[in-house]
Amino acid sequence: METLVAYTFHSDSPARAAAGTARVEAYYERLWDQKAKHKGYDGSAVGLHVWDRGESSCFWPSWHDAGELRVASLHAPLGYQRVIGDVPPYDAPARLAHAVRRTPASFLELAPPFTMAVLEPESERLELFTDSIGVGRLFQLRLTDGWVWSNRPVAALLFGGVAAAAAPRGWSFAAACGWFMDDSTPYDGVLAVPGATHIVADGIRRRQTVTRIDTTSVWSTDSPDTVEETAEALQDVARSVARLWPGRPTVDLSGGRDSRVVAAAFLRAGVDLKLNSYDAVPGELDVAESLVQALPFQVEHTTTGRKPTSPQPIKPNPQPVKPPPLVDRALRWHRYAEGLRPASYLFHTPPATLANVAHLAIGGAGGEVAHGHFYPADVLQLDALPLNDKVHAFGNRLQARLTPTAGPNPLARAAVADQIARVLRDAVHGGIANATMLDYFYVVERLRRWGTTGERSGVVSPLLIPAFVRAAFALTPAQRVDNALHRELVRRLIPEWGDVPFFKPSRPAPRRAPVRIRCLADAPDRDLIQGLLDDVDGFDREAITTLWAASAAGASSAAAEATLNQALWRATFNQHLDEVNSHLPRSTQVKVSKPLPAPSAPKPAGVRPSARQSAVRRMARHPAVRRLARHRFWKAFRRTSLGQSWRSLTK
Repeated sequence: METLVAYTFHSDSPARAAAGTARVEAYYERLWDQKAKHKGYDGSAVGLHVWDRGESSCFWPSWHDAGELRVASLHAPLGYQRVIGDVPPYDAPARLAHAVRRTPASFLELAPPFTMAVLEPESERLELFTDSIGVGRLFQLRLTDGWVWSNRPVAALLFGGVAAAAAPRGWSFAAACGWFMDDSTPYDGVLAVPGATHIVADGIRRRQTVTRIDTTSVWSTDSPDTVEETAEALQDVARSVARLWPGRPTVDLSGGRDSRVVAAAFLRAGVDLKLNSYDAVPGELDVAESLVQALPFQVEHTTTGRKPTSPQPIKPNPQPVKPPPLVDRALRWHRYAEGLRPASYLFHTPPATLANVAHLAIGGAGGEVAHGHFYPADVLQLDALPLNDKVHAFGNRLQARLTPTAGPNPLARAAVADQIARVLRDAVHGGIANATMLDYFYVVERLRRWGTTGERSGVVSPLLIPAFVRAAFALTPAQRVDNALHRELVRRLIPEWGDVPFFKPSRPAPRRAPVRIRCLADAPDRDLIQGLLDDVDGFDREAITTLWAASAAGASSAAAEATLNQALWRATFNQHLDEVNSHLPRSTQVKVSKPLPAPSAPKPAGVRPSARQSAVRRMARHPAVRRLARHRFWKAFRRTSLGQSWRSLTK
């Protein structure tokens, strides 16, 4: 539920800040479940605010008033002792703020996710820092006379007094690949601040400077032993968890790669912990239990979801459970995650509030960097090609993997293809000339967009630390395919685990009867869904119609249903925008500062619109008419002959 807002206004700052604070609290009051505690400071030109739980389970404070500095933190800086020494958490924020202001690069040694804002009242100076990957989340909104930054896009819009609108560029990316690429977000005018960024807003001089350290230099290393460095850094993270959270942490241990490395680091660091394994995949629990038995010391080990040992009668395949109304569910997800969760969550129940999750969660996110998440099966053969051919081949493989064969329109496909090519070129310019460019793409594009890692505090992902990423980038593609880094780290941390193979699920036995895919057309609100899918930005209308017909006939595929889910995700986002804007009186809305649009090509002579067409077009641009156009009844009207005549006038 943690919400940060920082700003700089060039005029009428105190009054605008007070009004913005009121709007943020009015919108989030229900989502915070009235459990948020507000702390903040408003200067004459800059300000900083944080809303957090009244009683946090983490010893690192989200707000720290040191007199000469105000420090706001999102998440906890695991490994902060490597920067400022062993300082008690409640006294450390100011010390850390002074250290990273002197040497901004030292901020990148902290484990993501972590975002920090530092305000110096006397000099009206505001500084913001993002972690090495940008997982901690920071978004920026530029106004005509200022800026607003926040970890929640809606909070930035409400605080700045800007109406929420869908971002065409962001949703073009999402339509084709499922996430918001580059610096785009779901909201027009709101951009994602990249990782390794240091922003300084000087309120007195009305000047802003932005410095970003090139990520390839952050992840390159000359160390002769990256494994030893990584093993020490992982243990520092484990000790930080024990220092920053009370009680014994629970660390998941599966039979796989990533959780084994994390658990080994905590055990080697001497942290008093409890191991937990899940009995979900046949055979994996056996590997986890063998690892616990191999330890030379006793550790409490629990199992979640243990299956009964007695033989169970074989049951016929059950009928698929009918889904609940999905339009309302998608809207609730947008309300909770502000459009940033992927559409794959459509069939999951969204949390009722932002305040219902507070426990510590320790996981292995980030380990994919060391085992080739985006590698195709023939990666080593492609890696032997000349550089230009290699880049082209890797780009084509990524495009084929990320973009469905049917659904997104050509503009959305082209947007994703262009971004893939740009990121791969950036990797090459940074000195990456082999298949590691695919891992670079994964880190800068996909990893920081994972929904839950930076969504709330208390999510600990030790494998996101820069030392692990550096060690992963030092691998050859062949070593990455062979899990060389994971195996070597395990040997150094817990030697008894070094010879236990990583678990690989066996191919499932063929089923007696095919399992029917969950089809969107099975939802009880299918008529409403069909109306919403009639014309969705970023999608090919005819393709969506064909996919919907297959869904209604029960002849759909998993890929087709994923595309339909993404289209519904986009269509319901418009209703979310209406909810947000209901908290923003039209008289208070200010304009977003945007670059001037590129000049359009001149129209051929003789095609000037008539007076009637001009009047109709002005009417079509009216906000009330635009809201009406999103309603399912209007979409039904558009298919009539009268509706076709209207469309011809507005073109």
